[in-house]
Amino acid sequence: MRSFPSIPTRALILKEWKYIKGKIIPLSIGLALFGFLTVGMLKVLPNLAEYLEGFMPEVTPEMSIQSFVNSATSVISIIAVILCADAVAGEREHNTLVLIQTKPINPISVILTKLITRYLLVLVGTIVAAIVLYFSTWGLIGLPDIVSFILSMLVYAITLFTFTSIGMFISTIAKSQISAGAIAAGIVFLITIVSSLLMFDEFQPYNIFMLAVNLTTMEFQASTIVLGCLVLLLIGLAFSALSILRYYSEKELTRKKV
Repeated sequence: MRSFPSIPTRALILKEWKYIKGKIIPLSIGLALFGFLTVGMLKVLPNLAEYLEGFMPEVTPEMSIQSFVNSATSVISIIAVILCADAVAGEREHNTLVLIQTKPINPISVILTKLITRYLLVLVGTIVAAIVLYFSTWGLIGLPDIVSFILSMLVYAITLFTFTSIGMFISTIAKSQISAGAIAAGIVFLITIVSSLLMFDEFQPYNIFMLAVNLTTMEFQASTIVLGCLVLLLIGLAFSALSILRYYSEKELTRKKV
């Protein structure tokens, strides 16, 4: 009776685990420091009141949460895209992709293993940073609303999945790590531009990539939040499916050459 997962698949999972094991602690520490500094900067702002009089808004716990979620959506998501963009392109550049392709591993398993491990790597680091941010905000500024904070982070988790899926697709079409990084930077820049064009209040419910941020400043109907999350999830699943199809077609070409 065949084991599930198969031995080659387990070897791939172990390989990916070794990849993230060395990164998860440094990334978590770095993002935790990032979360603490976010609160620290807001805490310092009142001391600059005499220089910023008339320009500085009141510092609130909600401002701290908004600043962190905004930075997570723009900065941490870029990290996720770049990590995923390296997943297949890096194997291709180091001539190890053909070794994976010639093993009896389902293309779905290859893509999902690389996607999930990188998604969890960034998600765990973000959760650590979010916990540090929450308690730092509580201690230095005031108690944030835990319900809205958790809701924003849940929406962010879905947004992160979409970004990692886009990065994975880029990785399957790029020929090298440099080209993958360049394409990833271009895609993220395009999303940022589109999001900035939808910054006005009437467009914010449709700005799905900034939905987690907008939840900290605006109230949305439950149906709007659910619909936005569903669209993000569908986009992520679509790019994941495209990644699998692209990898499968390349694997078929490799078999024919052999």
